[in-house]
Amino acid sequence: MDSLTILMIGGCAAGFVAGLTGLGTAMVALSLWLFAVSPTEAVPLSLLLSVTVHIVTLALIRHGIQWPRLWPFLLGGLIGLPAGIYLLPYLDAQTAKLCLGLFLVSYCLYGLLVRDPPRVTWGGRRADAGIGSIGGFLGGLAGLAGGVPTVWTGLRGWSKDESRGVYQPFNLAILATAAVGHALAGRYEALAIETILKVLAVGVLGAGLGFVIYRRTSDKGFKKLLLIVLLIAGATHILSFV
Repeated sequence: MDSLTILMIGGCAAGFVAGLTGLGTAMVALSLWLFAVSPTEAVPLSLLLSVTVHIVTLALIRHGIQWPRLWPFLLGGLIGLPAGIYLLPYLDAQTAKLCLGLFLVSYCLYGLLVRDPPRVTWGGRRADAGIGSIGGFLGGLAGLAGGVPTVWTGLRGWSKDESRGVYQPFNLAILATAAVGHALAGRYEALAIETILKVLAVGVLGAGLGFVIYRRTSDKGFKKLLLIVLLIAGATHILSFV
């Protein structure tokens, strides 16, 4: 199987998961792409695919975006992101991945086993901004912006559209900033334009299929899917440390 075929299969699968849940693009894509291309090619391409899929699917859930609820996350994220980037040479990103992985696995197992977990109603916008700053910090430090904000929206007890209306635009803002950084560093030059367009096309196709299933999924079913995806992501972070 040649590298282009692997890239397209991975792109379609990643798009499907992102269309279904609003996250997990890079996790799925890189699990396949790293068998075909180097990390310096795979990571920037996964960011570009993530941004593209987020833009397409956000247009379909725009009614779930509530700016008064979203802006504290974005503000906190934009504050935390530079701190993570600055501290990258001084902190161990792999340890950050391990800690986040352990947190995600513990939380997701709890969420899957407990029928009616408690909801967080305290803190208001200050707490939301604090969670956003953690996500931005982890995004700058290790490219892991979405995990904590996604868990927080679940703890808030919001519906599936309300949750995606927060964590998906948050992820888009952080990932788009990272993608611009890779572009300025010239890291897309190693990939042919034709290859990039083909991967993006199958990614959007997969996202469309995933979104159709998302629309047919209940709030309760969606929360279970989200917990499963986050559980896999957490386990992946832990295994990458071993």
